[in-house]
Amino acid sequence: MAINWDILKTQYLQADRATQLDSLALNLTRIQLLTHSGTDEPVAQHLIRESQFFIEWAVSNMDLATNMTFAAELVDLQRLLSQWKLSWTDLWTSETSRQEIAVLAEQWCDLINSRSSPLAS
Repeated sequence: MAINWDILKTQYLQADRATQLDSLALNLTRIQLLTHSGTDEPVAQHLIRESQFFIEWAVSNMDLATNMTFAAELVDLQRLLSQWKLSWTDLWTSETSRQEIAVLAEQWCDLINSRSSPLAS
């Protein structure tokens, strides 16, 4: 089943900022769990792509005058996700690389959760 990204984007943008960031953090948690266990590679790949879209959509609607630092952090995360996507086959087949992804996904999730509270209000 193919994903209709336009429908997902509409639904994502209709949600409040806290829900948007929670969705991104949840994806990172799922990536962490999947890479840690080495299961459901296609799901992990999908979550990476979806997270890239979530970041694109969130940053494009941020007030950069007040949230520039957080927006830049999210763009850094998007670059990291792109690196993972480009090297996915090699990363997935390496236990060490998968564990590094799991650690980084957890760290980014924690960062997003710590930053999302002030933005939600």
